[in-house]
Amino acid sequence: MKTWFQNHKSSLAVLPVSHRIQIKRVMRWISVVLVFAIINLTIGCRNYFKVTTSNQPSSETIAGMNVGQKSVIVHFNQKKWLLTDIQLKDNKVTGVLNDYQMPPTIKTVRPTKPNRYTTRASHNQRYLLNEVHLYLDEYTDLGNRKISIPVNSISKVEIYDKDTASTVGSYFLGALGITAGAFLVIGIIVALTKESCPFIYTKDGDNYNFAGEIYSGSIHKPLERNDYLKLPTYPGEQSYTLKITNEVKEIQHTNLLELLVIDHPENVNVLMDKYGKIITISQPAAPVKATNLAGEDIVKLVSSKDNLSYQSNSNDKNLPLKDGVVITFPSQANAKTAKLAIHAKNSIVLDYMLGQFHEMFGAAYKGYVKKQEKSSGAEMRKWSLDQGIPLSLYIERDGKWDFVDYYNIAGPMKYKDDVLSIPLKGNETNPLKVKLEFGNFLWEIDYASVDYSTDQKVTFYAIPAKTAISEDQKDVAGLLNKDDGKYYTQPTMDSKAVVTFDLPKTTDLSRTVILHSKGWYEILLNPVGRPDIGKLKSFRQPGQFNRFVNERMKLIGQQVSHAQ
Repeated sequence: MKTWFQNHKSSLAVLPVSHRIQIKRVMRWISVVLVFAIINLTIGCRNYFKVTTSNQPSSETIAGMNVGQKSVIVHFNQKKWLLTDIQLKDNKVTGVLNDYQMPPTIKTVRPTKPNRYTTRASHNQRYLLNEVHLYLDEYTDLGNRKISIPVNSISKVEIYDKDTASTVGSYFLGALGITAGAFLVIGIIVALTKESCPFIYTKDGDNYNFAGEIYSGSIHKPLERNDYLKLPTYPGEQSYTLKITNEVKEIQHTNLLELLVIDHPENVNVLMDKYGKIITISQPAAPVKATNLAGEDIVKLVSSKDNLSYQSNSNDKNLPLKDGVVITFPSQANAKTAKLAIHAKNSIVLDYMLGQFHEMFGAAYKGYVKKQEKSSGAEMRKWSLDQGIPLSLYIERDGKWDFVDYYNIAGPMKYKDDVLSIPLKGNETNPLKVKLEFGNFLWEIDYASVDYSTDQKVTFYAIPAKTAISEDQKDVAGLLNKDDGKYYTQPTMDSKAVVTFDLPKTTDLSRTVILHSKGWYEILLNPVGRPDIGKLKSFRQPGQFNRFVNERMKLIGQQVSHAQ
């Protein structure tokens, strides 16, 4: 996908230098407005949801839907109800009908186009982002409002989700007073603010769905690391196909790409921590209480996976260097370990500000990169931690916050499931209190839960790539199947490979699929001008990047205010 500016690069090259400089200034201004819009500081009031439709869904399709995170609405003869206590067995869906009490949408829902919803306090329609609609040809009344629905009588399924492209587009384009396609907006986001990593798409039938990013933040070779990305499962499939792409100005080096398949008991969620340890979540406990570091109640924002996340507040003139959430969970009793699972991502602000930081090196940037390649990975990770770039985990022991570990950078494009285990020593606050801390504006936290249970027995398979066909039709699977320092390199924005894996035979157990990758990437920049050596040296101090972020955010606020 290319933006208008990329498509017309050769045409722009013939313009006078003064005109090209003006275009660059406009582009920088656009990027400022866009970032400001994305984090909802002052611009815009239009929000959109999209509809994903499946006609004549199979039992596997119904079973594969994450309806536990959604409200299920059933439609029959122009009427609709909320369905609760849902079970799927023997090709039948059973549940209890309840009156649907939510107010109507602004306009009739259009399955093929973006649909608006409002977030006004008097008429908040965020509930639309958590609905699945089943359209029925028939059902059986079992009494007491309980019904049974044969799967083959479900004529259509509609899943409502946030339409990020259209929502961001409405903020950005509304500020400029123009209209354009959502794809142009996404192109601008990626081209102007993204400094991330390979994108992963998984194949579902004829379609590829975006699954997330891998080894985010590994921008120099000494930062190369393992990454574990939980992928969707497609019941009944004997093989698995995914696509790894480079869609930004980077050179991406992937050392390893393998599929980890874990079969486990039903009603058990399986995650893998950053050390490659399998963690089972069988008794998750939601927060009892949650506040931000300013003491504001945010428990509703972090209690479920609903894309209603906690983000830093921009309204305080005295912006703090660090932000975070303090969460109280139910009593740990005599448990020896607490497994803290999160659903979170970095904000687009982090990518944008890292880009701004790198621009400060000017013509010395390439020399800086070469120096970093010879530096210690441990020193670079410590600098990152001192600046609040990863998500730090603390636990309250003896009335004081004790640092436990940190979650790796997740990237800004999609929420990621992650987990860390906390050894319990007996001197923790009871009920358990934890703190997730990060640099102001740099993270968005959607969900957190704790599990004190012991890990359950699972069956584990490590599956190498069967084929990996690049854009020039070469099979590069041999470069991906071992952690051996032989890299599959993606040097351009059109680099991609379609990777296939053979799956083990299915059993009566549930299945989880995790992508294990290892690699690093280098950002392609060509800043000009003299570096501000004195300013750059100040970034050696803990928290200086956070001061830089706050200063730039205040400046963005002023620029947008003047532009309105």
